[in-house]
Amino acid sequence: MLIHPSLGIPVRIFRSWPRILGLLLMLLTCPPAWAQADMPDSDGAREETLTFANGPIFTFRETIGTVTPRERAELSLARLSDIDDALLSHEIELKGITIGDRQGIVLTLDGRLLFGVAPGDVNPEAPETIETLAADAKGKLTAAFAARLEQRRPIVLMRAIAISIGSAIALLGLVWLVWQLRIRFNDWANALIARSLQRATKGGLDWRRYGYAFTARVVQLMTTFTILALIYLWVTLVLTAFPVTQPLGAQLSHILFALMQKLGESVVSAIPGVVTVAVIVLLAQAFNLSISNVIEAAEQGNVRIPLIDPETAGATKKILRILIWGIALAVAYPYIPGSDSLAFQGLSVLFGLMVSLGSTGVVSQMMSGTVLAYSRSLRPGDYVQIDAHEGTVSEVGAISTKLITPTNAEVTIPNSVLVENTVINFSQRLKGGASLISTKVTIGYDTPWRQVHAMLTMAADKIPQIAKQPAPYVYQRALTDFYVEYELFAVVTRPVDRVPALSGLHGAIQDVFNEYGVQIMSPQFYEPPPQPLIVPKERWFTAPAKE
Repeated sequence: MLIHPSLGIPVRIFRSWPRILGLLLMLLTCPPAWAQADMPDSDGAREETLTFANGPIFTFRETIGTVTPRERAELSLARLSDIDDALLSHEIELKGITIGDRQGIVLTLDGRLLFGVAPGDVNPEAPETIETLAADAKGKLTAAFAARLEQRRPIVLMRAIAISIGSAIALLGLVWLVWQLRIRFNDWANALIARSLQRATKGGLDWRRYGYAFTARVVQLMTTFTILALIYLWVTLVLTAFPVTQPLGAQLSHILFALMQKLGESVVSAIPGVVTVAVIVLLAQAFNLSISNVIEAAEQGNVRIPLIDPETAGATKKILRILIWGIALAVAYPYIPGSDSLAFQGLSVLFGLMVSLGSTGVVSQMMSGTVLAYSRSLRPGDYVQIDAHEGTVSEVGAISTKLITPTNAEVTIPNSVLVENTVINFSQRLKGGASLISTKVTIGYDTPWRQVHAMLTMAADKIPQIAKQPAPYVYQRALTDFYVEYELFAVVTRPVDRVPALSGLHGAIQDVFNEYGVQIMSPQFYEPPPQPLIVPKERWFTAPAKE
């Protein structure tokens, strides 16, 4: 082992350490440095690139005799590796040779063969000659020899080590700073989320924890990306500090700057499309807002527009809104950045297929909702009966309709069910949303019908939910073999009071008929009872009933 006379450091360390470092970095960043093979081209031939001192020197393409390009590269690398350091400063010579009828050029160093350049090594797709190839290989090999000699100088090596250590310390400081900024930014974002979502949290659902989780994930990704970027820059700087690994550092720098350039070009080229899309969106929004204002005026009765009634204005506005934004999307689609890429087109096809397969039922419900809107069969606030459900309509949506039953339960009915069933609306025919109620009694022929009419209307007058105007009225619906069927009609001011009004009306009818001694029953008998079957007034509040 040789000892450097001025530093007392084994020379072997200076010679082997850069190789070890370069080998490790090459394993991480590129294929093996001793010989990089290219992929076979279309006709099955192979190319082999000779790499020395972490930089490409020459690409072999021709097979000479039985020696393939790979074997030529391996032999050349062995010759270059065996060169003594004392010869690296000598000039490389180019000499022409003739083998049979083929001309070539060989590169020699102090009379030692390095490798040869054959006519078949010329790239047929590039404007090259055998002379230019040889001259280029000489220049690259001269630079590699110079880097290898420079690497042997202790002062250069110590300076590179100092740069590496200093940059590592700076890297640790920057990573610590990024971590502290991460903590500060995360605390600031959480405080902002807590203030912004405080009102939403009072509504019952705590949105803050979802905001915290989302912010933590975003901050984590940003921190990881920043630290990886710093490590990438540090590796590039360290590789550039050593002469032997400078080509690797240059390659990493080229990759970084090429990526930044590509991103910048993509951003600049996307600006016209983004501006066009923004203009289309603004125009669509302005047009949609103008139409919405006109339709809302028609809905409130301020203006009259043909074919648009207040009842159908809401559905018309939704349909026009869908049409406007659909046209805007179709016009803006070609200007969206990346819309012409295969990935974007494939995603569009997949999304369209998913919508087509999953929207059959939704489209059916929306069409049913449109039919309901234009048929004017019901609207919010109406008291309706749909199949076995009865209640007040709270919402008529595009897909379903919601009812609030007298028991304060919310019933959601799909619009297709409404279209297929009979809808009984108790509010449409009366002004102010009032509802009509009715009840029937059967009384024997021995009771004057005028008295029955008077008692039924008297019972209706006792119910506060029943309107005085229009006044309650009675119809005689049937004259059967045993009794007369009477039906009382009355108007309830609020449809939601239908059930309480009917309950109170039934009690009032019983009280009035008992008070006037008229029995409420269908008399089907062979002999009349000895006395009327009624409840006298003094027994109206028999226990446990209370006045």
